[in-house]
Amino acid sequence: MSFSSSSSSVPTKNASTNERCRSASQVAKDVHSFEEWQVFQNCEEVLSFDMPETIRAHTSMVFKLDGQLPHVWIEGKKTKIGRSLARIVEPEFLAFLTTAEETVPGLFSEHVPHDAESVGVLRDLQNIFTAWKSARQMRESTRQWSEADYATGVYNHVRRASIRLSEPRAQCTIALPHPVSRHKVTPDVVRILNGKTAKPDGALFLPTRLLVKELCERKDSPYNILHRNSKTKQRSGAANRESSFRYQSTICAKLPDACVFEIASAFWEDKKPCQNVLGAAYRQNRMATTAALRQLHALDVAAPIFGLVWAEGSVRAHADWWDVNTEDSEKVLKIYSAPYGGPSQVGRRESCPFHQWNLAEPADIIQVYLLMRNLDHWTAGAFRDAVITGITGLAQRVEAGEAHAVAWRRKGDITVSKARKAPRAPAAPEPELLVQVTVKVEDPAPAKRKTKGKSKMRITTPRTSIGSVH
Repeated sequence: MSFSSSSSSVPTKNASTNERCRSASQVAKDVHSFEEWQVFQNCEEVLSFDMPETIRAHTSMVFKLDGQLPHVWIEGKKTKIGRSLARIVEPEFLAFLTTAEETVPGLFSEHVPHDAESVGVLRDLQNIFTAWKSARQMRESTRQWSEADYATGVYNHVRRASIRLSEPRAQCTIALPHPVSRHKVTPDVVRILNGKTAKPDGALFLPTRLLVKELCERKDSPYNILHRNSKTKQRSGAANRESSFRYQSTICAKLPDACVFEIASAFWEDKKPCQNVLGAAYRQNRMATTAALRQLHALDVAAPIFGLVWAEGSVRAHADWWDVNTEDSEKVLKIYSAPYGGPSQVGRRESCPFHQWNLAEPADIIQVYLLMRNLDHWTAGAFRDAVITGITGLAQRVEAGEAHAVAWRRKGDITVSKARKAPRAPAAPEPELLVQVTVKVEDPAPAKRKTKGKSKMRITTPRTSIGSVH
């Protein structure tokens, strides 16, 4: 391969500050640096119609935003439920729901009953209503608001209301993947590739309690089978740090206390005030999703990873997945990222491929809540099932000698590619030498006499001198 890594991650003493690796944030802010990074990770940005059907089955669950709310909520005092709502909620809240229905009629459905689950959603929407009022006030104000202000007043209200089953983590440091490309590594690229961690603003994890019973508890559990048969163990039996299976089983940079799987289903980035474009947040989010997908590939889990970018009171989403293609008779791992273009824009290339939700609009903020709620339920449901199925199947094949667990995390230090020495071609004769040889061939006698005379003088003179001494 054209990149290499040493066994130690400690920089050499003569390494200067300029030679230090770039952080994930620095790579994401510079378009050229990110392009180099994604080339070595085999990442590509595509459209949603490029998505395989197996992946689309998952994304359809998450992006199903229509027909999720009972239509009876907005029917007013014509129904018993409508009269009850008018007594217990604010009139402004009912106007909020009515405005959302007028903007996006498909949000409400007559087929959704007003049951216990819907009552829970109604309580959540009252928190969303509070977040909407904050977003509207911040949008109409002349004051310059930071993303921390948006996160406190708007974003966190939406996230807390929608996430109940999965495990959100803020500022969790994750491990970046090792490059898979065979491109030549230059000194500039080394600084980009040697980064080992990233710290997304938020991540959604599959709770370990939902995996322990099926994957980790028993002596012959999939975790223990993969650990025992891992090729990343040293011959002595001691686990090699950074490449042992315990490191490969978690996406977090820091090992958990117990021997468990730590797997994330989604990441989000809040746009920083110093970032001039949304692209920087999207690129940094893709670095996190790429790491998660490399872990899923190593564990043979066929499922997507979702990303969200929250910026200045708006939200964008994308779905990423891994696939193995055949190129030049070789199997090549690819990481794909598809922006979500909205239900009516799927597969259509525009100047901006993203659908953008404006949190100051009632219908939009309700849709973002439903998106996060779907993501929460999908993580604890279909995503969990895919994780258990993939890891269990991999463990069975590994135990049968049909497959092996592979390492995906960054380890050691990537070094500059060494140029291979090409075989040297025979050197052409120099013009002066060619003339000299020609002269000797045309007139060999003088050359021989000259050489012979010199030889006699060199031999005779010393003997005469020695004889005179005696």
